[in-house]
Amino acid sequence: MEGGKPMETMAQTLEPLITALTGSITPGQIVAVLAAIVGVGMTFVLMWFGARKLKSIFTSAVMRGKIKI
Repeated sequence: MEGGKPMETMAQTLEPLITALTGSITPGQIVAVLAAIVGVGMTFVLMWFGARKLKSIFTSAVMRGKIKI
């Protein structure tokens, strides 16, 4: 068996799958998925900063006796 034969066979085996995937996924779908990921990520980032702000407000209220926003 030659060194290049298994790779050629694998390429021939995967060719229909690659053709089907590239034909069924559109650039619009990729953009929609990326936009959804960014939207969810931004939600978590804003929640993180909000939780930190609430914690600092609560900590300062307990330590100093004042609520500072």
